[in-house]
Amino acid sequence: MNCQRTSLTIVNAAAIFSAATFYLALLLGWVLPALRAQPGLHPATHWYLIGFLLFPPMIAYAVWQAYREGANTFAKIMESLRVRPMSRTDCIYVVGGIVAVLAGTGLILAAWSILARLGFLPPVETEPWCIDMSPLEGGDRLLLLLWAPMFVLNIVGEELLWRGYVQSRLAMRHSWLAIGLLWLAFHIPFGVSTLVLSLPLMLILPFIFDRTQNTTVAILIHAMFNGPAFLAAAFGLLPS
Repeated sequence: MNCQRTSLTIVNAAAIFSAATFYLALLLGWVLPALRAQPGLHPATHWYLIGFLLFPPMIAYAVWQAYREGANTFAKIMESLRVRPMSRTDCIYVVGGIVAVLAGTGLILAAWSILARLGFLPPVETEPWCIDMSPLEGGDRLLLLLWAPMFVLNIVGEELLWRGYVQSRLAMRHSWLAIGLLWLAFHIPFGVSTLVLSLPLMLILPFIFDRTQNTTVAILIHAMFNGPAFLAAAFGLLPS
């Protein structure tokens, strides 16, 4: 069974992103209210449970597409989705990428805060409306044990699909920019603040993948940005 990589058009890519965005909107519109209506369910678990419904299908779709192309072993699937060992250059891109993303996000956050104090913008919201990131206290911190597997599914699911499958097969000039904008659109259901604060990650990460062609690099940058930010919120270290 020989592997033959398919080629995607921007229409194909947009269709995949649109389907995922529609599914996310359905989960937030229908499932999230049902979870919030359960009095015995801790608010922090709402997004965790949504994630368990959202990200496994993304992984399954990327793996299935790789299998359809002829990748019939785990090693071949990983190679098809560009999950590769890290080179020295890849490590440099990871460090440079996370520094650039943090710096860009920090600049946007600072500028928004200044404009808000001057009355030109409403106060910046660092938390998406649909995710309760209130500080966890006492025994509630054990809920991070539920967050950890969801977090892995989140990062791996997005990167295998967006980078490993779609971007690596998108046959067009400046494909990284197209993927960045589509990835940004995927976050529309989270609200305006999330879209604006996500801009550096949404553009820098696809650009770096374009240079390295290594999904492992994208996974690490994504995880190193999202993970500490979520933990900081969980422990009350971020401004509300």
